[in-house]
Formats: sequence, C-alpha cells, structure tokens
Amino acid sequence: MQPLRFMLLMAKTGGGHGAVAEAVAQALVHQYGQAVEAQVVDGLRGFAPFPFSHLIDSTYSLQVKLGGDGYGAAWRALNDANRAKALMRSTWPLVRSAALKIVEQPVDAIVSVHPLFVYPCLWAMRHTGRRLPFITMVSDLIAVHALWCDPETNCLLAPTEFSRVKAIEHGVPSEKIRVTGLPIRLEFAGPLEPRPAVRARLGLQPEKPTVLLMGGGEGMGHLGEIVRAVGFSGLDIQMIVVAGRNKKLEQHLNEVDWPIPVRIYGFTQDIPVLMNAADVLVSKAGPTTVAEALARDLPTILSGFIPSQEEENVTYMIETGAGVLAERPDRIIAILNHWVSNGGGILSQMSAAARAAARPRAALDAAEAVYAVARDTPLVIQPPHREPLLAALERFLGV
Repeated sequence: MQPLRFMLLMAKTGGGHGAVAEAVAQALVHQYGQAVEAQVVDGLRGFAPFPFSHLIDSTYSLQVKLGGDGYGAAWRALNDANRAKALMRSTWPLVRSAALKIVEQPVDAIVSVHPLFVYPCLWAMRHTGRRLPFITMVSDLIAVHALWCDPETNCLLAPTEFSRVKAIEHGVPSEKIRVTGLPIRLEFAGPLEPRPAVRARLGLQPEKPTVLLMGGGEGMGHLGEIVRAVGFSGLDIQMIVVAGRNKKLEQHLNEVDWPIPVRIYGFTQDIPVLMNAADVLVSKAGPTTVAEALARDLPTILSGFIPSQEEENVTYMIETGAGVLAERPDRIIAILNHWVSNGGGILSQMSAAARAAARPRAALDAAEAVYAVARDTPLVIQPPHREPLLAALERFLGV
C-alpha cells in the first residue's frame, strides 16, 4: 500500500514556522512509520520566482531588528478577513504560477504552517480542479491573523482555545477547528532529568542557579546587551547563551572574559537539554520558544516581542503565572536577583504554573489530526474554474 504523502509548507520568516513544520513531520513518522511520507518544503524558496523567493524573509528580519514597529502596523492593518482576502487577490497574478506548482506536486495532502500559502493554494486548487486535502496549522500561539483563515480549508489546527476563538471571528467554521497545542519537537515530551545532572554534563556547576538567555533562532533583539549586563551584574549565577544564527554575536560573546561560568552556543538543536539545565529562561516572546519553555517547566522573563503578533504571548505567560515581561537589562537583573535570592519558592510556583499550561504532546495531537483529515478526505477532481476578468488580467501580465 502506498504511503500517504504530506507536504508541509513553511517559509523562513523567523524560525517558528519551520520548527512547527519539522515537529509535525517528526510526529507523523513517529506515529505512522512507513504508512506516511512527510516532506517539509520552503514554499517561497522552492516555488516563488526571484526576488519574491527571498523578499519576505529578508524584510521580516530587517523589521524585527529595527524594532518591528512597521511590521506590527502592517500586521494590524491587514488583520481583517475582507482586507486580507483583498490583499491576496491583488497579489494573485504574481503568485499564481508558484501556487499552481505547489498544488501540482505528487502529494496526497498539504499542511500549511505559514499564512502566506493558505489563500493562494486553495485558490490554485480551485482553478486546476485538483482538490487535495488541505490543513492549516497555525504557528502563532495566541494571535491568528486573518491571512490564516480561508474558510475553504479542510481543517484548521489551533494552538490554544484563544486562537480557536480568533479563527472563528475571522470566518473559519467552528466545526473545522481543532485545538491541538503548538507543535514542538518530541524531545520536549520526554521526562525532565534532575537539573544538576544535566548541568554537570554541560560542564557547569551542578548546584549553581542557571539562567538560559536566547534571542530566537536568528539571535535577534538586544540579546548581546542583556547577556553582558547579566554576566557582569554580580549575581551568583551561571549562564547558558544561545546566539542562534547570529555568528557575529556568538564570536563576540566567546571573546569576553566572563566573571561567572558561561556556555555560549550558536544555532543548536540541543534546546531541550539546555532548557532542562536552566532555572530561568530570558528570551523574546516567540511562540515556539514560549511553548518549549512551558514544556520544560521553565519560568520565563520575556525580554521583548514583535508588536501585535507576539504581544498576546506575553499576556498569556503573565496570566498563566509562568512568566513576566522585562525589556530593560536593569529590570531583568532585578527580577533575577529577586527570584534567586527567594530560596527557590517563586521559581517553584512558576514552574508548576508552566507545567499546568504546557502541551508537550502537541505535535502528536496535530499529527493525528492531519493524518485523519488526509485519510478521510478523498482527492476531488473537478473542471477547472476560470474567472474571465482574472484570466484576461493574467494574460495581460504574462503570468
């Protein structure tokens, strides 16, 4: 029997979309073995023509490095079902060829973990008449932008009850929505080891309070400033720092003569282990990082967020009791001092709160939902749909 073939569409606009896609692909193979094939595909790099193949990810990185204000304003302006659909309609002649290539791939189902592919892929299938099972996997923790919410999707997988409500508000029928949690790697579903043992393996002092500092997969934000401030604060701690793909920052931090034990990493797949070793996480409020921290029972100081898109992640962490917001280095140091000098009482309470909010099996739940939709939704072949005015515009533009 031929395996069910899944294409998981992502784009490198930050690390979260790719991480979610990889987690679902890993869980599909873990659950169903040779009964499935799961391929993670960068839909922009793989199918879009230049310069569109590189435009979005470079623009996103620049916006975040500049503070994200322009990105946040654009995000809010387009977060309306009618405006989002109008935007997609206006770009359809430019993305049509890429969308058609995607839906013509030899797969049995498509899982989109990026909002840019939802409307174009569903429209492309309507135009070709080849209707594959299509699953929308929202890769933001709380916020659900209207671009995710084409009601024609077969199923929308929401990370939280909050995101389910937002998807309904944007027009997705409630019966098409399942709350699965935000998929994270299966390593996060494993049991926690005693922290002193993990620290010893990393070459750190087993009993010393340990702070993990991260800036997302790209090492963004003012991570370097925070690391230096904490490292020279005089606190009786040790640090683990993940600079991500920011090679310049990694090199700079390795050249510092630190007064406390420090371990510096670049981009690494060892985040489950590093979080297991830490007592506190300091990081921006990226959805994947937040979900991973909850799964490791890790109290979190949120050092920043992308306006609009990640603001509600901060609120969520504060309301669950698992995190606080502190964007200035002096505030981060003051909070660390309070938590560490408290004798562990505050950290124990916050760890319990994180554990209660965690969904470490989210990838497995998402994989089961994805498999069920693909298995139970047959491929439909219908006559291609052509809109006369749009067809004329496409011919005029040569697309």
